[in-house]
Amino acid sequence: MNKFAWLMLIIFGTIIAIIQPWLAGVYGLINVITFGLYYRDKSAAKCGRWRVSENTLQLFALMGGWPAALLGQYHLRHKTQKSSFKRILWGCILLNSIGFSLLCYQQLQPRLMVYL
Repeated sequence: MNKFAWLMLIIFGTIIAIIQPWLAGVYGLINVITFGLYYRDKSAAKCGRWRVSENTLQLFALMGGWPAALLGQYHLRHKTQKSSFKRILWGCILLNSIGFSLLCYQQLQPRLMVYL
């Protein structure tokens, strides 16, 4: 899972940078924030402090931070046992991937038509 998340982070980031360079920065920032939220939630769970809500974690995954969410799960050993959370996370990954594919199609279609 770790290698898959890193690979997707690099691939999606590169494609976004080609399509819309400013969007690559937003994508990177969302992933940094997502990993930070997982780190904060894990440390809060250990210390008994106020936790980050699962809805917030899922929202950032849906917005494109799912590679960082997978990395947070793997490296921090956080949210790996709760199957309902994992199902929703994979649903977010699916929805985000569909949205990403549609964005790529919309942005690259005019460029492809020139070559045909």
